[in-house]
Amino acid sequence: MEPFQSRGRLIAGVSFDIPGMGYKDPRTGALSGFEIGVAKAVGEKLVGSADRVDFVQVKDQERIAEIDCGDVDMVVSQLTITPDRAEQVDFSIPYCTTREGILVPAGSPIARFEDLGGRRIAVTRGSVSLRRMTAALPSLPGATLVLTDLSVGNLEAVEAGQADAASNDMINLTMLRMGTGRPEAFTLIDIGARFDPKPFGIAVKKGSPGFVALLNEAIGVMTADGTIHKLLDAAIASFGNVG
Repeated sequence: MEPFQSRGRLIAGVSFDIPGMGYKDPRTGALSGFEIGVAKAVGEKLVGSADRVDFVQVKDQERIAEIDCGDVDMVVSQLTITPDRAEQVDFSIPYCTTREGILVPAGSPIARFEDLGGRRIAVTRGSVSLRRMTAALPSLPGATLVLTDLSVGNLEAVEAGQADAASNDMINLTMLRMGTGRPEAFTLIDIGARFDPKPFGIAVKKGSPGFVALLNEAIGVMTADGTIHKLLDAAIASFGNVG
C-alpha cells in the first residue's frame, strides 16, 4: 500500500508562482491554475475527493529531491519527462505536452532563436530550458544566462531590464504573460522547431509501479472525457479578455 492510501490524502508538489498554471494568491491563500486542477482531479479518483489533496510549493531545482525525501507524494509542476529524470523518479503518462519558447519585450529586435546571440537570457534553475540554453550557448556568441529560482523570476528579469529574453516552455510563458494583465507588453516566440517537445508527467518516488498505474488510469480517463482540456481552457479563461 502506498503512503497516500494509508493516509487517505495526497500531498502534491506544485508551483505557487505561475498564474493560470499553479498559483497561490498572497492575499487570500487561494490556489488556482491548470496543474492545481489536474492534481485535484487526480485526488478525486485516487482518494475520493479533491479536498483530500494537500499542496506544497516546489521549486524547479527541488522537485525530485522533494519526492525522494518523502515531503510530497507526487509532483505536478511542469516536470518534463526525460531519460535521466526517469532514472530518478517514476513518471505517469503525459498530462500535457508543450514546446520550447522565449518571451521578449514588445518591440524587441529578437524575433527568432538566432537573435539571442549577445543577449542575456533568463532561465530557471533545475529546468530543461536551462539545460537546452546551456548547450546552445556555443551557437549563440556572446549570450549569457541569468538564473532565477522561480519561473516568474524569468518574467521579472525581463521586466526589470536584467535580461533581454526569458526561456521557458510555451504554456508557462503564455500564462506568465497573461498574468501580467498587459500581455501586449511582451511577445512570445515559439522556438520548438529546434528542440524536442516537452511532455509533462506526474512524478512519484522511484519504484512505485502501482501508484503509476493508478495515475495513468486517471490521466487516461481525464484525457478521454475532456477533463484535461476543460481544465486548461478554464485556466486560460480565468484571465478574462487580456489578449
